[in-house]
Parts: sequence; C-alpha cells; structure tokens
Amino acid sequence: MRILENIEPKEVWYWFEEISRIPRPSGEEEKIADFLVEFARKRNLEYSRDDVNNVLIRAAGSGRAADNPGLVLQAHVDIVPEKTDESTHDHSVDPIIPVIRGDWVISPDTTLGADNGIGVALMLAVLDSQCAHPPLECLFTTDEERGLTGADNLKPEWINFRRLINLDSEDEGVFTIGGAGGMDIHLSMPVVRSGPVDCYSLEISGLKGGHSGMEIDKNRGNAIRILGRILRKLCMDYNCRIAGVSGGTKRNAIPRNASALIHFPDDDSDPAKEYLNRVSEEIALEYSGIEDGILIRMENESAGIGALDYESGLRIADLLLALPHGVEKNSGVIKGLVETSVNMAIVSMSDEEFNVELTVRSPLASAKKALGERIAAVAGLSGCSFSTGGSYPGWIPDSNSILLKKLIGIYTEISGRKPEVESVHAGLECGIIGERIGNMDMISMGPDIRDVHVPGERASISSLQRFWKFFLFALETLD
Repeated sequence: MRILENIEPKEVWYWFEEISRIPRPSGEEEKIADFLVEFARKRNLEYSRDDVNNVLIRAAGSGRAADNPGLVLQAHVDIVPEKTDESTHDHSVDPIIPVIRGDWVISPDTTLGADNGIGVALMLAVLDSQCAHPPLECLFTTDEERGLTGADNLKPEWINFRRLINLDSEDEGVFTIGGAGGMDIHLSMPVVRSGPVDCYSLEISGLKGGHSGMEIDKNRGNAIRILGRILRKLCMDYNCRIAGVSGGTKRNAIPRNASALIHFPDDDSDPAKEYLNRVSEEIALEYSGIEDGILIRMENESAGIGALDYESGLRIADLLLALPHGVEKNSGVIKGLVETSVNMAIVSMSDEEFNVELTVRSPLASAKKALGERIAAVAGLSGCSFSTGGSYPGWIPDSNSILLKKLIGIYTEISGRKPEVESVHAGLECGIIGERIGNMDMISMGPDIRDVHVPGERASISSLQRFWKFFLFALETLD
C-alpha cells in the first residue's frame, strides 16, 4: 500500500512517492537519472543524458495546446541530505518515507526532498498524462544544492525553446523573476599538533539552521559563530588548547551544529564549566524568540589527540569570530529583499590544516567581489590562504517579460487573485540557464513547501492541489 495514494492530486503524489524511494543526495544522482531514462523509454519519449546525469525528456504537444509555442519545464533532482542527530537514516542508501500530518506531507527526522522533488513529480505527472500541453522539453538537472553543477554543464544545443518555467519555488501564488548570484570561498590555515592529550568535547547543537539564502534574514544562530565566540573566551581566560574543530554540512545551509575538542593544560576545567553555564543563559536570552533549543555542553572525551599551541588555537577562534556571517546589505530597490549576504557554512580540521568554507550571495557581481575581498583581508590577518570557486551569475529580473504577463493573467483567471511577483536571495538555476542558452524568458513557481534543507521539511497537500489545477490550465492555455 502506498502512503500517499489517497491524497490529491494522486498523479503528482504517486510520482513523488516513487522518486522518494530513490536515494539522491547531491552528487549521487545516477540512480534517479537511470529512473528518468527508463521512464522516457517506456513511453517512447525522446531523451538525452549527459556526463553529469542531467536528463532532458522531450514530448510533442497534445490536445488543444499541441500547436502552441514550445515550453521548457525545469527542476533539479538532487536533495539536501540532512537528518536529526538521533536519526540512523543513510541518505545514500535509504528511501525517504513520507508521513501525512494534517495538511502536510512531512519527513520528521530527515529532509523530505520536496525541494525539488515536487517539481520533478509535477513534470513526470504531465509527461505520464493525457493532459493538453504545448511541445515540452522537460529538463531534470543535477547537483543544484551543492553548486548548480548540472545547470552549469548544460549543453546549449539541448534547448530549442525560449520560454521556461522553473518549478523550484516554495510559495504558492508567488512568481519569482530574479535571484542572487553566488561565489564559494575556501580558507585554509596550516596547523601543527603536539603529542596526544586528553580532551573534552564541546558541542553546540539544537539550532534551526535553514537555507542560507532564503532564511539568512531571519537572524537565526550560526553554530560555528557561537562556537568561535566560546572558544575565544576559553582560550583567553581559561588557557584552553584546541585539538579539533568541525561544524556545518552544506554550503547552502546555515550551520545547526558545531563542535570542538579542547584541552586544559592545568587539568582544571571547573571554571570553564561555570563559564559555559553562564554563556548558555546569555546566548539563550540573545536568541529568545528566534532559537528555542540551543544546547551548549562539554563532556569528557578520551580521544588522545594532539592539541595546537595556544597562539594557533587563539588565531582560529579569532578567525571564526571575525569572519562575516549574515545579511550584509538589503536591496534599496525591492523592499524586504536581501541584496548581499554571506554564510559561514563549514569548518573542519585535519592533522595538517584548518579549513573554512563560506558562500557569498548577491545579484551584483561587484558586491560579490567586494565582500570576497573583505573576507580575503580577514583571512590574510589570520595567516590563512584564500581561494574562490563555484561562482555563478545572478538572474536579473525582467518586469516586461511576456511569459510573466501571460501567466499572471492565467493565474488571476483561475484563482481569482493576482500573484505576487518577486526576486529572491537564492541561487536559482535560471541565472545559469539564461546565461548559457541566451534570450530566455523565464519564471519560477511552485506550491507551498516549508522548512527546506532541515529535518521536518514539509509540503502542503491543499496548496499542491490548487497549484496542479493552475499548472494544468496554464499548460493548456499558454499561447
């Protein structure tokens, strides 16, 4: 028995449940690409597949829309593989088991994969149906969540049509027509360890995290920044030595957890524990109304690992506290839109080096560059090397889009209200696709999806019902 078989629209939830059985974390999309190719073969649909597992499925127009201008539908197949600390789920092996709770389909202990599995399911449902639609090029891209790799490797000759609907938006009744560009930054600092010492484990956990673009303006805590604040105090006032630091999992996720291995040469940790009790209360108060589950704890850890000298450890703590994180500037043109931000996303330490990964976002290339130079300056003062990669263009809004005007009319006719039109502070694939193909008229839309990139991600059943009705009507009437 299928878990989602009794909720509407059945044809969309059917395919969502099908692909939820296929593990597809970013960078591991071969199985879902195999599935899509087999889907096309069974239906005698023309398809293409490339070396990064992008798949394009072509379908002739049908019904009253058969002779309308062609349309590209696009979604990414990969998901952010997050889970709770208690979960034993392995995203590389295990299927995701959805649960129905009221109006929501949810995965309580992991990410659901509604981002962007709902978009994939919508496209499969159309291709598998007898609905009226124009000639379609259904583009399924890969590795969007880690770095938009699939879109960046898209072969321009695949795409013949110049109108595109991206199905990677998460608010019903909102049409997105622009997005931020991005740039990845890597910092590295050489470290030298002493002989093995007994350590304590210092852990920061229980934060909400979230998407580092869409939710960077919510002032949620960054576990790495909090860890840096505490480590600096422990080094300065309690003679602490650092033996290890780790935190964050994905470049586009605000870090929920971070930890450090620390050593006290004087073998007296009681004053430090008293400080941790005080700072836990202070941080809880600072984030009241925003974060309600922050946990800061220190436990014995007989790891027997080599610690850094005092100066090196303090330099790491200083760096984590000095590096920027969060909103740098809001748009002066679009009210409420973040223009430029940075996410201090991942920290790690090996035997030889300490590493920090950051992601800068802005629709303006000059703003991205300026913030990158500021981070480079901080890195230089700390003795870190600095490098960039994964840069991608922003999607510049076109308020005169013909596709936008037509879809506004269609949405208003079927829903009785006009949609909102916005730009977002996130790296949608439209920016890259538009640059690679050229002369594209694009819009992004989708039903309500909440808590993306974190355990408990959920998709609204009633919203998808309404969106499906509109989507079918749009495919039939968009000329």
